[in-house]
Amino acid sequence: MQKFHLSRAAFAAGFMLVATIAIAADNEGDGQARGAPLAELITTDNIERTAPMDPTAPGGAKRVSRAPTLPMLTTVSRMADAENASTTPPDADVERAFRTGLSSAMTSTGRMPSGGDPAMKERKVFGDDDRINISETDRFPFRAFGYLQILKQDDKIVSCSATLIGPRTVLTAAHCLYDHENGWRKRFVFVPGMKDGSTAPFGAYEFESASIMQGYIDFYQGYYGSVMDWDIGVVTLKQNAGNTAGWLQIAHNPDLAGFTANIIGYPGDKPVGTMWRATCDVADNAIGQLTFTYQCDTFPGSSGSAVYDYDPETKTRYIMGVNVAENQIANTAVRLNAVYFEWVNSHIK
Repeated sequence: MQKFHLSRAAFAAGFMLVATIAIAADNEGDGQARGAPLAELITTDNIERTAPMDPTAPGGAKRVSRAPTLPMLTTVSRMADAENASTTPPDADVERAFRTGLSSAMTSTGRMPSGGDPAMKERKVFGDDDRINISETDRFPFRAFGYLQILKQDDKIVSCSATLIGPRTVLTAAHCLYDHENGWRKRFVFVPGMKDGSTAPFGAYEFESASIMQGYIDFYQGYYGSVMDWDIGVVTLKQNAGNTAGWLQIAHNPDLAGFTANIIGYPGDKPVGTMWRATCDVADNAIGQLTFTYQCDTFPGSSGSAVYDYDPETKTRYIMGVNVAENQIANTAVRLNAVYFEWVNSHIK
């Protein structure tokens, strides 16, 4: 077994650690349908997919990589029942991780047990497209992944992907929640295990709050590449969707090296509201301090999907990052390094 850190949701579910050795298992929920019926969702007609600017696009979209600073880790939140965002300074665990220093927490010298998730056995090939359509979205772990519907400021609808990481908490990308030109999106509805764009086997869940880091706002220089390294967001739901659908663990591996990435979401080049899975290897040299890259097939709409590793020894899925950007060369995830792990972990409810 390898050394890495698990989320507080693991403890809430009755999991244990010995030092920093993980012995947790997935939380599978009870699989009983709850939440609002799908009919209460905003319409799925003519849904757009959120897509960040290609960081390699012409016109000066040069990526600028910035390490976190403590003020930039302040949480900025959009509350469902208020127009104004609230701000919260980093909690003690986030500050402690930051003070420890990123360099010691982000070496790439080890390797954790890794493999494709055995829960996904079917395979369909469409030319060069090796993504797999997930039809049994009511089974775990698939029901922990969901469709995030977003009402923009102009009342148009966009969609992203998100993953349950606690009873009321979903992990996604910051650009799904906040638009640098117009500010916060107006409304978020999470549908775990959404199938075929018309079936919500576990209901739909309204948001209570949406949170991003201050750095995602303040570092913006007019193009997405200036804030890609900060593109993580958390949505808190009004109800405990995770007790029904289950959730995955977030994890930080200080010795993260090459692993097999699993990505499950709702890509926009597929029929609306259909779940797809991609798998590929992440090379040792593709893992950086703030991000890692891979050639898994993704598409706008997949933004916000968890990038997770399956550990065959513990039979557990560990989220190592969030899929945020697509381009012609390689796709990118923001890594759950020591600081980002603690920031996300501080929001799990």
